[in-house]
Amino acid sequence: HNGRSFTAGGAYVAPELCIAYLGADGILNDWHGHPLGTYRIASTWRTPRNHLSSIMQQVYATVNGITYTGRSGGRGMLFRGRPVKGRSS
Repeated sequence: HNGRSFTAGGAYVAPELCIAYLGADGILNDWHGHPLGTYRIASTWRTPRNHLSSIMQQVYATVNGITYTGRSGGRGMLFRGRPVKGRSS
């Protein structure tokens, strides 16, 4: 764009926030598909009027011994989680 190239930022993992992508088989990935940790789906519900995904999922992810909880639109979609209080893997 206007002579500049842009690439995705990958993922953001810090003690207070985790932003990554849900991969196959319970593997949490960065934008480039490199594994960061694991995840499990706690619940799934339909979001029929959402233009990005027809579902929303409650996710628990573990990266570097910290368990995060947050939501995602499903596999291949962004996960944004905060640490679970008093819990690590």
